[in-house]
Parts: sequence; structure tokens; C-alpha cells
Amino acid sequence: MGLATGDGRLAVGPGDDAAVWDLDGRALAVTTDSLVERVDFLRSFQSPWEVGVKAWSAAASDLAAMGFRADLGVACLICSPDTFEGTILGIQEGMVEAARRDGALLAGGDVSSTDGPLTIAVTVLGSGPPGEAVRLSGALPGDLVAVTGRLGGAAAALRLLETGRVPPESWRRRLVAPVARLAEGQRLRAAGAHAMTDLSDGLLVDAARLAAASSCQLELWADHLPLEHELEHFFPAELLQLGAAGGEDYELLVCLPEPLARNLSSLSGGAGVSVVGTVCPGDGVRLLEHPDGPEVALSGRGFRHF
Repeated sequence: MGLATGDGRLAVGPGDDAAVWDLDGRALAVTTDSLVERVDFLRSFQSPWEVGVKAWSAAASDLAAMGFRADLGVACLICSPDTFEGTILGIQEGMVEAARRDGALLAGGDVSSTDGPLTIAVTVLGSGPPGEAVRLSGALPGDLVAVTGRLGGAAAALRLLETGRVPPESWRRRLVAPVARLAEGQRLRAAGAHAMTDLSDGLLVDAARLAAASSCQLELWADHLPLEHELEHFFPAELLQLGAAGGEDYELLVCLPEPLARNLSSLSGGAGVSVVGTVCPGDGVRLLEHPDGPEVALSGRGFRHF
């Protein structure tokens, strides 16, 4: 969502993962995210506590993409009047514990009623060094493209649950209670990352947003994608579809100068960081089988709300 502004204190405005403004020599950031039942989560697949964890992490992940820390959050829960009190308390506890895990506090919020689906909106405030927020628009031709962690597990878990099968528990957790890569984002920012975003709607969709903001092309290599282990066992014909377009990964996509790529292991913590492509002149995203290989065609490129 883009809104016009003329306030010179606003360092990063609409169109990025979070807004950043300068206040008394500090860089403060704010982001908001919402989860709507049957669009972003299904209570039949996860506990109220897990819904709360996901609601917090989805918002905090935007701060991770800026290379900032999370400090404070507030939440609004909108549900039907007959919602079981234990459900509301479970969602609240999930948000509180996820915030505490990330070194932040859930400071309060609001509860309201609706005849529509259960909806949770979370706003998270964070901070970082002035002038150092990693933006969508900073990628440069010659940069390498990398991702944290592994891709495809959350989308595969959803596919399995929807067909009555049981996914590996690690995949199910990726879907229902993800962890924002805040520590990894801060390390990548401090090391000199040029551009970054989080992967919520799918690698190809989110990469396209970064490419458009940076006025460049991202060339991705299918044979370099860090797909979840065992994905081939469950979906041998859909590996790339789930890994490149499945969504819900909440990993980080980062563009960084080539010298940094030689030391990725020190930047990733336990998540791992894998080089998956390069930045080129041009526009859009191209997925190639391998460097200099033919382009790969997929049936879908990721999730879009509208």
C-alpha cells in the first residue's frame, strides 16, 4: 500500500518491507501484517497458540528483511462473539511467547467482534543503526542472490494436510509457527547486504518485487535452490513448483556483493545461506535450470492476494 508523504524524517516510506523514520539520532521502524482465517491459516491444521506465533512472526519477518531488530508490538484480534475463550487466550499466548523469543514485548492491543472470519493484525516496532536499513531497491548488477534456510517445506506441508496426509513435523512447524530470521537479517545488514526481502508469497513473486524496486533483473538457478530434504520423496514432479512458488517460507532473499558470498557461513547462524543466482541489467525474474541454462517454465509463480 502506497501513501504520499512529505515528512523529511521518513527515511523509508511506502513500498518497502517496513517504514523507517529518524528520531533523535535513532532509526525506528514499524510494520504491520494481518492474518485472515481461511486465507492465511486454517484452525483445523494448527492450534490457537500456533496461530498466535504465526501472526507475530509474519509481521516481525518484515523487520528481519530490513536488517533490524524487533522491540515492541501490539495486536488486534477480531473474532465472532461465540469464539471460545481458550482460543483467544491461546492466540495471545502464542504471540507473547514468539515476541519474547525474538527479544521483544507484546505491549497490548484490542479485541473486537465480527460476523466474518477470525482476523489478527499485528504491528511491530523495531530499531537499527541510522541510515543502514536494507531496502528492496538496493540490488546492483553483479550482486549475487542468496536465500537463508530451505524452501518448499511449508507449501508441501499444506498440500499434504489438505489431502489428509501427515507431513514431516519440521515442515508442519514451518507452515503453522514460522520463525522470523531476525538475527540472520541483522548479520547480513551489518556485513553490507545491498537489498533484502522476506519470502512469504513465494520466491518468484517476492524476487520480482525486489527486481522491480531495484530496476534490475534477478536470474535464479533452479539447481542451486536449497529445497527441503525429502521433498522429492513426497512430490517428485513438483519440486520446483513448491520450492520456487509455494510460499510461506519466511526466509530471507538477499542481494550482496560477490566478495561477501565467500563468507556466507559466518553470516547465516544455524539457518544456512545459499547462493541461488545473480543480479543482471534488465527487469523481472528469470528461473534457469542452471547458470547459462535454459529457462524453466512453472504453472504458477506464487501467491497474490489480488
